[in-house]
Order: sequence, then structure tokens, then C-alpha cells
Amino acid sequence: MVEKRMLIERYLPVEEISEEAKFEKLGNAKPPMSSIHYWWTRKPLVASRAVVLASLLPSDFDITSFKRLIGLGRSERAHNYNLTSNEMETLKQKYIDVWGKIPTILDPFGGGGSIAFEALRVGVNTLSNDYNPVAYLIQKATLEYPKKYGIKLYKEVEKGLASIFNETQKEMDKYYPKHDGVNATAYIWCWVVRCPSCGFMSPLVGQWWLARSKNKKIYMDPSIENGNLIIRIKEGSSVSEGTASNGKGVCKSCGFPLSEATIKADISENKREKLLAVILSHRGGKEYVLPTNEDFDAISSAEDVVKRSWSAWLKEDLIPLEEMPDESRGAIWAKLYLKYWIKLLNPRQTLLFVTLLKNAKSYIETLCGKEDTEFTMAVSTYMSFILGKEIDYNCRSISWHRTNQQISHALATRGIAMSWDHAEVNPFIKGSGSLVGVNKSILDGLKYSLDKLTNTGSISLSQKSVIALETKADLIITDPPYLDDVIYAEFSEFFYVWERKVIDRFYKMGDVPKSEDMSVGGWGRTPEFFNKMFRLACKKMYDLLNDDGLFVTFFAHSSPEAWGFVIESLQKAGFRISATWPVHTESTTNPLASGKASILSSIIIVARKRQTNKSGYIEEIQEEIKNHLKRRLDEFWSYGLRGADLTVSAMGATLDIFTQYSEIKSYTGEMNVKGILELVQKQVANYVLDRYTQKSASLDNQTSFYLYARLSGLDAIAFDTANLISKSLNIDLKSFEKQGLIEFIAGKKAKGIKLLKYNERDHIGLDSLIDAVHLTLVTFAKGGYSDVERELSNIPYSKSEIKDILVALLALPPDDPERQMSQKILERMGYAFPKEGQSVLEDF
Repeated sequence: MVEKRMLIERYLPVEEISEEAKFEKLGNAKPPMSSIHYWWTRKPLVASRAVVLASLLPSDFDITSFKRLIGLGRSERAHNYNLTSNEMETLKQKYIDVWGKIPTILDPFGGGGSIAFEALRVGVNTLSNDYNPVAYLIQKATLEYPKKYGIKLYKEVEKGLASIFNETQKEMDKYYPKHDGVNATAYIWCWVVRCPSCGFMSPLVGQWWLARSKNKKIYMDPSIENGNLIIRIKEGSSVSEGTASNGKGVCKSCGFPLSEATIKADISENKREKLLAVILSHRGGKEYVLPTNEDFDAISSAEDVVKRSWSAWLKEDLIPLEEMPDESRGAIWAKLYLKYWIKLLNPRQTLLFVTLLKNAKSYIETLCGKEDTEFTMAVSTYMSFILGKEIDYNCRSISWHRTNQQISHALATRGIAMSWDHAEVNPFIKGSGSLVGVNKSILDGLKYSLDKLTNTGSISLSQKSVIALETKADLIITDPPYLDDVIYAEFSEFFYVWERKVIDRFYKMGDVPKSEDMSVGGWGRTPEFFNKMFRLACKKMYDLLNDDGLFVTFFAHSSPEAWGFVIESLQKAGFRISATWPVHTESTTNPLASGKASILSSIIIVARKRQTNKSGYIEEIQEEIKNHLKRRLDEFWSYGLRGADLTVSAMGATLDIFTQYSEIKSYTGEMNVKGILELVQKQVANYVLDRYTQKSASLDNQTSFYLYARLSGLDAIAFDTANLISKSLNIDLKSFEKQGLIEFIAGKKAKGIKLLKYNERDHIGLDSLIDAVHLTLVTFAKGGYSDVERELSNIPYSKSEIKDILVALLALPPDDPERQMSQKILERMGYAFPKEGQSVLEDF
């Protein structure tokens, strides 16, 4: 068979795609499609379209034309560019020339639908599948229904959203009283537990701040007067410490420690809360006031209605009775205290959601008498999203963002948190988290799909395990789950327990399926389970792909275990890698926030079916990989990749070589993928060090580790990444900790290490060159250069060795203390620096 090479195997403008993708991840520049419903790990549309189109077009396709077709180089965001009718016809003819037909693309892990969306926009037949019912509903709402029903659907959804909002406001408005004619926009609550020592009802508050921006500092000042908690709202910075953190607390009255067990038992049984403050909405900004008697009366009235109506609501199936699911990662922290999904709502929120549900069902019932079942089913999908979107911004797991002064949604931390001080939204006032915004985002998302999916390819959706798929495809392009990143099955229930009550009569999808969900975290879904399922999925995708087809997958994970899974699974399924490309697709996050370890890039892996079988020895392949990496690292560096991104890109590049073989042997025993990845990391570390130091090969391991991490922007490193780096450089992290160069960080959701700068170390010995450099920096800071010269004469390192490292530290950001101190010392050593406004040789 003559292999037809595709553009993605030769070229992809990764720098320009990455730059545009960064903009697309920002709030104001996000495609409205993503606002229709929350979903994790959506890939930027510009990256999706680039990958889809480059996979469809031949390798000799004009690059300038390609960039224009994916929307690059325009005055508006790339995702807003629709192909013209002439461009679409030209592309379809090109597909026929290359493929002999209009090809079919399959995405087995459709998720939020980005890949399928862009496949439709470039005019091909598209199959998209997802095992999860919420993902399936999102794809129905963004891919299928807009194409099928057009503007008629938009008008009916607009009418339905308005009707449900108006009816709900009529019934609920009285429960959100005004303050002297001014609307309340949000409320701040806290959990309250009885102190086992003094009996005081003590508030659990993480922080007493209400607003903490540069120009506005407002806080709650708590005091105990006559045995009662008194709250005053003040301006300034004299704020008290919080009373709860990491599951434990302290009694505000007597200071008695409140154990995790005490708090858990009290909240689980009593569910006591206290309203602390009310946030008012003014044209000039937010005002923070104490709750009034009218506020307390409204809350009490709502609670009475819930108690009186509970039995009737249960009979009408208006209350979700599902327990929060068990999961092994502690990501649904609220389960330890509240047990049932319904308990994430306070009484007023419960009344709101039941009222919304009743009105949504009533509207759908009325529509059933006017329209056919399929159209009514479509409209019900968007009506269900009202509840799914509102609970993300209006439940006991949300918090008030003090700096931005807005609601922070419940899933912002990739979990269901137990927020000690939590916020509640007035759903009828324009502001973050209100129904006003919910309805607008649903309509904006629907309108975006209508505008972008006119005269496009065909779409077919399915909700199956990947293993159960049967339809063959010319191309498989997908973004699979990443080991321990998101537990989709368990998290999606947060939305689904409410949404299903609107759409169950049409969809009949049952509970969220979990047994074959490809994620680590649910009970029984271990890393070994993921490994098995990923291999089965790769084998199934191999079977579904036509023999001359292309398999393209995104992958973003720093864990050597995850990469081991990918490498072995692809290789054993029969794929060989023909290209890899690093593209920025992720938002910047805390480097310890998830298993991705601060990865900003996805590696786009391009593969074909391996046509011949050949075996190789790992010892020989290692040399081949080293030579291959030497070429690719220059390329990756020119793209601006640093730190974990550079490492992950290098890991992806190893796939190019590794999967050329159907069998890997070893002269010494069994082949070890982790060992290969450690060699990759070592080569990356050496590459980085060579760019900044003249004698990197002679550096001791501790100095190599420290310098590499600092120059790569890895001051805080997720444990799996730190472990990989340390092993590749023959470092024991425990001994490194004893040396005082790092400290271990452990939290409920992540663990890692923090590198300690010279001014953060308690003790500095002389176990390595970096110790000597830090001692030099400390000495200069305390006594000046004369003390440095005396110190240099007493340490077992030469002045030139110290100077080399100081020069390397100049590559750190300008405000870094190690760079600043290094520059001062080097100036005294005679190292010339340009004055402000002067040019240097490199400028010419």
C-alpha cells in the first residue's frame, strides 16, 4: 500500500496555534460554545481545527492557505472565522482528490465536543461518542440540535428560558429582600459547630475578608459579647485569623481545638449555618452590610416551606435522592459531611431549585402538546442546563472571590469542596452566578453553534463505552482521559442528578455509568484498571481505523507512569508514531494543583497502523532516541517551551522512535519504559544547563538539579515530576531535603516539593557547589563583597566555579532575589552590565 502523507505529519504552525490558544482560554475571548455548560479539559477550537484540517490535507498543501483556513493572522479571534462557501467547496474537492470521498472522522472520547465541532466546520462526516451522559447532552446541544432545527430552536429556547425565569422570580422574589431599596446580589454564610468544651456555637471561617483588592479592603471583625458572636464590618487590614482550615478548627470563644471528627459529626447531624454578611449591588460597586431581620425572616420562611412541602416534593419526584458517590481520591470532600447531593443546598437554595424544576417541567409539558417529541426533547435539553449551570454557582460548595469580588464556581478546584465560609447568590439580579447570566450563556452558546454550523458536515452522536463502538473511520482524532486528572463519572453527577429530572422522559439514560469510565479515582478504578482500559481502547481504535487512515490524539500528563501507559499501549496495539507536536492547550494553574504538574502543552501524537513488524533492543534504541531528541529539543526550545512542557514534549518525541518497533527486547532482561523516560529527562536537563552554563557536564548532581529546576521555572514541582527529574540525575530527594535545598509539600489534593532559595534556607552546608553559591549570596547580603572574598578563600570551590553559577542565575526573572544578588556580586567581580537605556552587543 502506498502511504499518503498528510500535512500534520510534515508541518504544524505550533507557535502561532499556541499563541492563539492562550487567548482562547481567557474569559473574554472564550468561544460562547464553552459557556453553554461546564465541561473539563475542553481543547481550544483553534487547536482542534488545526489538527483536524492538517490531518485531512496532503503534505504538500500550501502553508499560507492552511493558516488562513484555520483563522490565523486575522483581526478577530481565529475561532470566529467561518469558511466561505468557495473555501468549503475547494476543500471538499481536495478531500475527494486525496481520500477518494468525503472522509469520516471519529472522536471516541468526545467530551465537550471541540474536535467534532471543528470537524463539522471543515465539512467532513463526523462521529462523536462519549460514555458520560452529561457530555452526551452537551454534544447534543452544541452539535446536533442547532444543525437540525436552526433558528426555530433558538426562538423556542429563548422563550422557554424567559418563561421559567419569570415564573420562578414571581414565586421566589420575596425570599431575597432588598436593603433600603437596594438589591442583594450575594450572601456570605459559614458553618457553625458546638464547641465540646464550652458549648459555644462557634463559626467555621477560613478567612474574614470580604474584599481584598489593591483599592478596597473590607473585612468582618468578629467578637464575643455576652456569650454571643457579634460581627462588625470594617475597612482596613486589621483582620482576625480564620477559625478553620484543613478540616480542623478552633472555638472562637474559648480557643478549644475542634478536631476533624468533631466538625464532621456535628455538621453531618445538625447542618447549622450562620448568615454573616450581605453583598449589595450598586452602580459604583459592591457594598458589604450586615443581614437584617428581613433577611432572617426570609430564610426562616423558605425553611418552613421546605419542611411543609418535602413529602409532596418526593412524591412528585422533585428531589434528587442520590448519595454523593464514593471515590478514592478525596476530590468530593463534601461527601464526608453532607452525604447526599441535595445537602449541597441550603433551604432557600433547595426551594429555588425545586421551583426551577417544576417550572421547567411545566413548560416542557405545555410544549409537548404543540410540537413533536424530537423537537420537545431538544428544547428540554437546554431547559435542563438551567439547573446544571446554576448549581455550579449557587450551592454550599461555592466561595466568594475576595480579590475579584465575584462568585467562584463550585468546580473551580476540580472537586466538590466543603467550603467553611461559603456564598449564596441572588438568582434574579445581574451578577456572577445568577440566572440572568445562566440564561444568557445558554443562549449565547446556542447562537454560536447556529452561526458556525451552517452548511457544514454531517454529525452522528453515540453514548457508549469505547470498547462497544463498531463504526469504521478514515481518521480518529481524540482527546482521551489522562489517568488521574478528572473523575468524570463522579463529578458529572453533580449536574446530572438535577438535569435528568427534566429530560428523563425523553432520554432514558439511567444513572451515570462508572464501571468502564477511564479515570483513576472511583472505587475499583485503579491505575492498573486505567492501564487495561487504555490498552483495550487503543486496540479498539486500531480496529476501527481504516488501514490507510490516521490516528491523532492529544495527551497532556507529566507522570512517567502515564507516559508508560501511552507508549506501551500504542506500540502493542499496532500503531507507529509518524509525528508529534507540542501545542499550548491548558490554562496556567498552580503547579501542584493536578496530576498534570503545571503542563501548559498537549502533545499531539500522530500515528498510523504499523505495516511491518520488526524487533529491536532497548540498549540500541536508546542511542537512536538520544540522537532524535538532540534534533527535536532545539525545535521545542524555539517554540518557547520550558520546564515541564519541554520535558513532556521530549517524552512525546521518544514515541516517534519507540513505536516503530513491534517488539522491544533487552540484552539484560525486561524492557523498562520508565528507565527510558528518565534518560529523556536527563537529556532535557543537560540541554537546559548547557544553554546557561559553560561546564554543565562537570556539575555535581545537586547543583544540576537545583539549577535546572530554577532555570526552568519549576520552583514548585509536583511530586511525580520531581521524582522523575531526581532519578534521571541520580538524586535522592530525601537527602536533598536534609541538605536544606528543598522542602516537601503535602496537601489533600496534591503533593510535591518546593525549591528553597538562598534567603529561605535555615542552614547552608558545603555538600555541593550550589551550597557554596548560596553561602556566597548570604555572605554578600550580610557583609558585602569583602566578606565574600574572605569566604571564597575558605571553601572547596574556585572563584570561577562560583562565578559560572552566578552568571547562570542571571537568566532568572528580573525580580528574583537570586538573580538580583548574583548581579550585584558579579558587578563587584568586574562583570559589566549595561546601564538603563544602554544597548548591548546582542541588541545589534
